[in-house]
Amino acid sequence: MNKLMLVVASVVSVSGCGGGSTSDNSDVDLDISPNFSVDNGSSHTLQSTVLYVDRQAIRTIHPGTFAHAVSYADYDRDGDIDVFISSGDGSENETPAELYLNDGSGNFTLDANFFNGSPPGLVHPRKSLTGDFNSDGIMDAFVIGHGYDQPPFPGEAPYVMLSTGSGFILGSGLEGYVGFQHGGASADIDADGDIDIFVADTAESFFLLNDGLGNFTKDTSRLEGVNESPLYTAELVDVDSDGYVDLLVAGQEPDGFSSKVLWGDRTGFYSVSKSTELPAVANNGTVIDIDVSDIDRDGDKDVVLNRTGDGVGSLEAYQGYYIQIIENSGNREFLDITAQNLAAGSSTSESWFDWIRLWDVNEDGHVDIVVDDAARDLVWYNDGGGTFQKSDY
Repeated sequence: MNKLMLVVASVVSVSGCGGGSTSDNSDVDLDISPNFSVDNGSSHTLQSTVLYVDRQAIRTIHPGTFAHAVSYADYDRDGDIDVFISSGDGSENETPAELYLNDGSGNFTLDANFFNGSPPGLVHPRKSLTGDFNSDGIMDAFVIGHGYDQPPFPGEAPYVMLSTGSGFILGSGLEGYVGFQHGGASADIDADGDIDIFVADTAESFFLLNDGLGNFTKDTSRLEGVNESPLYTAELVDVDSDGYVDLLVAGQEPDGFSSKVLWGDRTGFYSVSKSTELPAVANNGTVIDIDVSDIDRDGDKDVVLNRTGDGVGSLEAYQGYYIQIIENSGNREFLDITAQNLAAGSSTSESWFDWIRLWDVNEDGHVDIVVDDAARDLVWYNDGGGTFQKSDY
């Protein structure tokens, strides 16, 4: 096996009132160009990288803090993929973010000059989205968090780190968007040439529409039926390959909201009335991450969900992990094939993990399932037909 690198302008105002009806926007047309691909530049596309690191092993400051919000990009533009980490310590204090620069040989060095030595941070960061949000050709990072994880759960606002010719600056205008935000995704949902963001909130999820310069305006009018649902995670991918980006959302299924694909169309609006439910899993009803790829090479994009115990059935909350394989059978229909296609698909003894990556680890032409932290050493290898076998990396 070929082992890869392992290492120890003005903003248009949009209504913020939730529950917008798609019928009111039937005359809107995204006017998609035949040369336009909605998946280009999305956070889902950009999360794919050959870099596979032990997050804690490369770190030289803030020992013992958790590191869920991780982005991979060539931040210093030297041709190597670097690692951005926003961590937390479980307290009510913010932890400054870290940028580790890659020397091209698998050695990472903390950039002491990052943000002139005073980088931003969050109390409890959960996810970092890679994207060129200010359209200058250099990767930025958008960081989502939920704040102190104890009553009264005050929440916190996300932040965006924007590139300049001489480093990074903190974007403005997001300070008021405080919430208990677990996840999100980014893509050009309105086909205007810039990358927009979806923020998954347990109280009110929303879009942030980009003006192309990294200035964002909150928009809940593009969502119907999910605004006030308890969402934990989301992804933006053109699942049915019709040229429009689809919104995949999931969270705590026992709370009454099933995991779904909300189908994108010419309007650029999303509704549960234009959605397909994904199969549920008893006891493992908490969905932490979503990934999409053609795992069986039949031309359809399949869905993989990273689940854990929901605290309602026989498993305690966040106990164990469960990888669910959902086959896209065409015509916007899905089938749970976990039992027959994934050996050791669930575990109640090992701890849960945050992000998965669908990636051809051993370069045999088949997409594997990788836990995005080399410290976990968890990979499920694809035999080429969409059947997976757990193995050490």
